[in-house]
Amino acid sequence: MVYNLFEFLRASSLRKIRIPDKPIDENNLPFPIALEISVQDYNSFIEKYESRDGYKLEYRQGTVYIVDMCSNEHEAAVEALRASFYAHNGTHAIYDAPIQVRSTPLHLSPIGVRSSPDLAVFPHPTFVPSPPNPHPGPPPSDIRGKPYARIMCEVAVSQSSSDLKAKCRLWKRQIYVRSILGIKLYDPLATRNAQGHRNRAMKAILWRQGFRRQSWHFGTVNKDGTATACNAPGIANYIITIPVSDVFYDPAIPANPAVPGDTGYTPLPPPPDALMNANFTIDLYTVQQMVLISQA
Repeated sequence: MVYNLFEFLRASSLRKIRIPDKPIDENNLPFPIALEISVQDYNSFIEKYESRDGYKLEYRQGTVYIVDMCSNEHEAAVEALRASFYAHNGTHAIYDAPIQVRSTPLHLSPIGVRSSPDLAVFPHPTFVPSPPNPHPGPPPSDIRGKPYARIMCEVAVSQSSSDLKAKCRLWKRQIYVRSILGIKLYDPLATRNAQGHRNRAMKAILWRQGFRRQSWHFGTVNKDGTATACNAPGIANYIITIPVSDVFYDPAIPANPAVPGDTGYTPLPPPPDALMNANFTIDLYTVQQMVLISQA
């Protein structure tokens, strides 16, 4: 994808492109690869090369950075989260499941830049159809006109904790995103746990609209190397709960009398109460173990 970005920028206009003089790895991230890039050029590139080919890019005030790279640990954490969000779909076929989960679907962020979360959770169109008005709506949609995701998840390995928080807070500015979960995996240590895995600090942060931020340190150790209590499944202090109803957030919108022909927006009936009253439960011990068995 980095090669594609270089070629795209050369073809579109002369820009300041930084060619790395050695292979890019986790030790030199974030790495600025292009400067003085317009939002329009960046958005065009991201839409054309939606598959990120192992790199997480970020646009900041005209500069394009590589902020993270695909790794086994990253994908293991994403897979653990995906399983938690699918848990309430019961026996539905995947294409008919009320709760839909996707990796890296493109959305227009609240600052107008095309961006993808690592994992997005959104409703099946049976319950929330594609918005009648193009983005930004209301209601808002992704770049393909589908409902904007209601839950966003971000996983950072090489990406800094401050960058992770900034992106999560950016998603929170879109009020239709009801919950945002950020996972930070710190570098593994030289010490090992009883199972022989290298110890590692990990942190989860949950933002929810209208609620205070919550955080959990769920690695085998804290950043200072002391042990955590996240050492078995089912420990209440290490279980994150998110209401399933967040996925189906779809408020009515009254007609705007100042807009000719505007009839407002009336949502469809919600799913059954048994689903709406349920909670997603994310056992952070599961995430921890998935990361440990996947790391070097």
